[in-house]
Amino acid sequence: MDGLIKLAELSYSYILKNYYNKKALYTVLCAYGVFKTIYLAFIDPLRKVPGPWYARFSKIPVRYAQFSGETQRYFQSLHDKYGPIVRAGPRTLSCSSSKEFKQVMSTYRYKKSTIYEGFANVHPNIFSTRDETLNKTRRRQVGPAVSQKGLKLIESLVSSVCVDSADTKLDELTQEGSGSAEINYFNFFQNITTDVVGELGFGIKIGAVQNEGHPISGWINGVVKNSMKFNSFPLLKKFQRIMPGLSNNENNLKNLCMGQIKQRQELIKNNSLDPNTYDVLQIYVTATNPSTNKPLSDDELLTEIVAVSVVGIHTTSITMTWMMAYLMAYPEVYRKLVQEIRTTFPDRNKKITISEVKEKLPYLVATIHEVLRVVGSHGNNLFRDIPKEGLEIHGFNIPYKSEIGMFLPGANLDSSVWEDPKTFNPDRFLGDDGDRLKKEVLAFSTGVRMCPGKDFSMIQLYLVFANMFKNFDFSLPADSKLIPNSKNSHPIPNDITYITRLPANPQADCNVVITKALN
Repeated sequence: MDGLIKLAELSYSYILKNYYNKKALYTVLCAYGVFKTIYLAFIDPLRKVPGPWYARFSKIPVRYAQFSGETQRYFQSLHDKYGPIVRAGPRTLSCSSSKEFKQVMSTYRYKKSTIYEGFANVHPNIFSTRDETLNKTRRRQVGPAVSQKGLKLIESLVSSVCVDSADTKLDELTQEGSGSAEINYFNFFQNITTDVVGELGFGIKIGAVQNEGHPISGWINGVVKNSMKFNSFPLLKKFQRIMPGLSNNENNLKNLCMGQIKQRQELIKNNSLDPNTYDVLQIYVTATNPSTNKPLSDDELLTEIVAVSVVGIHTTSITMTWMMAYLMAYPEVYRKLVQEIRTTFPDRNKKITISEVKEKLPYLVATIHEVLRVVGSHGNNLFRDIPKEGLEIHGFNIPYKSEIGMFLPGANLDSSVWEDPKTFNPDRFLGDDGDRLKKEVLAFSTGVRMCPGKDFSMIQLYLVFANMFKNFDFSLPADSKLIPNSKNSHPIPNDITYITRLPANPQADCNVVITKALN
């Protein structure tokens, strides 16, 4: 045995002496680089997928686009140049066709990629989890909130916040301004969704509309931006651990949510909770994990409530923001929409319901769907891992260990589905083909991971705009840079994409003048 050990030591010493030097190391690295280049250029199974030449060798341009907020424009430019399937990195592809989008999103076979991990610095939740079982479990648990019974209760709550408190606030502002007032609609819509999620998420009255803001909105905006920035370059996530200040938004949001969880648990423990309490927190607090038959842990409750807060406040308010931006850019659409609402519901004191919107305001419904199609709130790729059996798409065989991004904005502009897809035209949803086309809008994704809050979001969109446009007039300020003119007939605010797609300068570009409607 001693002889073997001595022989091993001599061999190790010989290797170090003869091969462990800079020259040998450089030789090995150069050989590997040459081999890798030849492989990626001439042998790699993805070599025939169209795309920029550099995509064969590096994903850095994608990561930079994600980090800088240029994701939507970057991928759209690739698809405009190369077609519906594009190679964006050595093992990364992007697909913008509606048919294939539905194909990939219809099954759990293509699991979410690692970019979803660590969203908002919490554990996997109903939105971010890559695990099929966990996603199915959470969907079953939250199911009552989006059932017909749940939606009826939600409509009542949303009507109180979206219609009553918003109407009261706008009345107050116009009275203070002697009949008119200037508001920032990006902030105003975030205040509305903040109050809605406060009540529906964990049963508290935040009062963001009345108080013209709440810190949670800023925290959530920061969380979304940070999630994309830090996931675009994973090394940056290590800095969050080293520099706690980089996680202030995440920590503030988690502290608020955990405080509400503890308060609810205490009320239940003391039998002090109103038996009629119905919100998402209560659904999760009373749920059990099928594998253990035990209640959700505090960490599990926290991650789900954080997810509900981020998605519920951020995405719906952004859609509302784009709705207003497009109506200001297309005054003919705005006038037609207002005329439909006020002709159908001339009574200023009448509160328009969801069923009335769907049955009697087809142009409003069409306009909301067109906004969701053209811009929506999601400007990113929905990345999925390719399984062992691979994926055949657009005539290419995509191998295992690749990832494909299903480019949601591009799928909503697919020319095989939409006539003149880049033109804003709500009329496309009217007439005999309208109902079919509404189902083609992919703003909430589709298939097994479709957003479970879709109906909840649509309720808010319908109620807010139907009642707000019934009672108030909106116009751009005289000094706005976005007033339609001969050089730019339909100016839209510049956008930026950090997961969600929002105006790049909302405080400067999202201002309107409101006045009371003259009946």
